[in-house]
Amino acid sequence: MFSADEPLFWVERKAHGYSVVNEGPVVRFQENRLSGPRKIAIIVFLLFAVLPTVFSIVIIADAFEQEAVPILNDGVGCGEGWIESGDLLPGKLYCVSPTGPGVFPLDSLEVSDDQHIRETSEGDVYEYRWEAVEDYLVFGSILDGEYECMTFLPQDNLDDEWTYADLSIRVGQYNPDWCGSAVDDSTRNYSADEPHPYDGIWLYDVEYGDPMNRLTMLKFDELNVLIQDGESEAYMQGGVDFYETEGAPLGLLCITLPISLLFLAGADPRKRALYFHVGAGKVVRRRVGRWPSFQTTWADVDFSSASLNRTVRIQEHVEHDENGPGRRWTTQHPGFDLRLSRKNGPIIPVFFDDGGDLRLHESIILALLKELNVGEERFRSHLEEAPKNQPAIEEASPAQMNDEEVTAPAETPLEGASGSFWNIEGDKNP
Repeated sequence: MFSADEPLFWVERKAHGYSVVNEGPVVRFQENRLSGPRKIAIIVFLLFAVLPTVFSIVIIADAFEQEAVPILNDGVGCGEGWIESGDLLPGKLYCVSPTGPGVFPLDSLEVSDDQHIRETSEGDVYEYRWEAVEDYLVFGSILDGEYECMTFLPQDNLDDEWTYADLSIRVGQYNPDWCGSAVDDSTRNYSADEPHPYDGIWLYDVEYGDPMNRLTMLKFDELNVLIQDGESEAYMQGGVDFYETEGAPLGLLCITLPISLLFLAGADPRKRALYFHVGAGKVVRRRVGRWPSFQTTWADVDFSSASLNRTVRIQEHVEHDENGPGRRWTTQHPGFDLRLSRKNGPIIPVFFDDGGDLRLHESIILALLKELNVGEERFRSHLEEAPKNQPAIEEASPAQMNDEEVTAPAETPLEGASGSFWNIEGDKNP
């Protein structure tokens, strides 16, 4: 848990190292590059992930080498936990989940006049282009400045004499010329007044899979994306449920796989970011990108209460010594606290560490205040009140102390409430 005095994001003393991105109803504050300590931490986590990952692979490989006896579903129909459905494909029965298709809600969906669509979901923005090619529909997601395409078949275009070949095409077979090309940087006029051009129509994924045995479909239903998976009865009855082996202990996978995933998550090289949902009144901290990541949400945030306070933070550092008492010392970090009120107490989303140079983060502070609808006078007032030749506060030099002698954080006469952030593991900010 974070107390009110601990910032969610500590901006280091580096100009132009951070950026503010407007994503419609969401404002993203992110780092532009990984710091040296972060790069070292990623390498360390990857090294720790090697052993459990290799061990998991060995266990799985050993299991397949054993004389395994598959346990088959010899019952009739779909079996327990499934129901039959004839709605997926005309004239064919598939086994589906009794709870229905999976539903993924969108925050917004907008359509442009040049066949582009923009969706937002949990702070992420997805843009893609679409084009109908013969009976098929091609979506081109915008990734790294290029169109990455995939093909679907609208259910309405499936005629009475369909064959499985209609549902299983070669990858890229119907791709238009713009697939794989660079995205035009021109401004597009998006509107939320129009529905998705294929709203309410099931779309078959036709580039991957085996439609005789497995079928995947999706449908846009206003601000919901529905995904339906189906498997044929023959596939269900002849499938393998599990293997009985006398080789490697498969139960160890329950230990090694989570450990591997934990270390790999720690080695996530994606940049950290704060997502300010101004309209929804919440702040989310997670990694930048479309793929899932660990995230923390602070709800009931009052953005109209935003204030920028001048603060000096006292940071404690510890250096352990096996041959004697460890060293402890403190350093001072003057800067700005961005403070927001919330139902369960205030939070400090960002602390701008400037070392006494009030203009070090001026551009990024003003950009963030603007996107949060906060007047820039809350920053300008500090410049007017500061002395003309205010010296930068240097970091305190390490001082030799025993483990019982700790310098307590001192309050400063600068504006706003002073806070302290304790770092016991080293000299790095969060």
